Amino acid sequence: MSYKSLKIDTEMWKKLAALADQEREKPWQQIASEMGMGLLEARKLMVALQDAQQDLLSRTGETQDIFQVMNWTKWCQLTHLLEDLVKQEDLKDLRPLLVSVLKEHRQHPAYPVYAQLRSRYQASNSKNKPHIVTKEEGFAEHKVHLIEEALLEKNTIVVECAGKLLSLIPCKLVYLEGELSLIAEEVHDHSLLSLTLCEVTNIKKAEKSKAHRASAHEINEFIGALRSMNDNELRLVLKIKHPDQFALMPDYQFLGRPALVTNQEGDLIWAAWVEPCDELYDWLLTMEEHVEILEPSEFVLDFAAYCEEKSRKLA
Repeated sequence: MSYKSLKIDTEMWKKLAALADQEREKPWQQIASEMGMGLLEARKLMVALQDAQQDLLSRTGETQDIFQVMNWTKWCQLTHLLEDLVKQEDLKDLRPLLVSVLKEHRQHPAYPVYAQLRSRYQASNSKNKPHIVTKEEGFAEHKVHLIEEALLEKNTIVVECAGKLLSLIPCKLVYLEGELSLIAEEVHDHSLLSLTLCEVTNIKKAEKSKAHRASAHEINEFIGALRSMNDNELRLVLKIKHPDQFALMPDYQFLGRPALVTNQEGDLIWAAWVEPCDELYDWLLTMEEHVEILEPSEFVLDFAAYCEEKSRKLA
């Protein structure tokens, strides 16, 4: 592990900590400008931070207090360091001790917060060749952009869907039945509903904004109920080598009862209730030979068929 690597890690968590500590009354664009960050990078990181903290609140009923003695940034930096040290060949004699400490960190309710923020940060700073966006993809990204801005600014939006105008308080973006969907609260009766983004033909900011009443737990319960009705859930169990190099929380995927444990070799055993879709398969493809699907066997076959079909299309 090089000094340069540690320096980059430290700068990453300092930047994320600075975002987390910003006054929520400030416009996010102003925060980005003050921190010298691009608008796209800042928006994605702040939405990731918001999602992660809401998930932590839903599971534990607490946010910052869950870290007790250490603040969340220092805890995340220590976790990042442990993930890196476990891989070092020259420290193999210390590996049993390091793995035992890392196990405790991965069992901590805040570990998914760490994993999600780290992966979003790395993605926002990646130097990969830009993808050529089609007109349809561009419109879909524009809708995501507007919804994420509304989530950050706590705005109410007016959505046009099937010729009707709906006043909604956006709560979350999530894949349902393979379609990216908006979970929102209806302004008048505060009931929760789900709309696929492909149904939405227009989005604009409402003149007046209202605060949502649904808690993070109620929103997750609502998504879980929708998923159970689809009868398409399965308990996916993975073994991931070098988990610090990959996104452990795939974007917009709802993970039911996630569990993260560590074996004696330092590999991460990842488990969650998921709904199979192309985006989930693509996430697994990013890990290539570093991931092994342990259960269920039918998912292994479906994933193999997806990979074969994708290879055929690219040939």
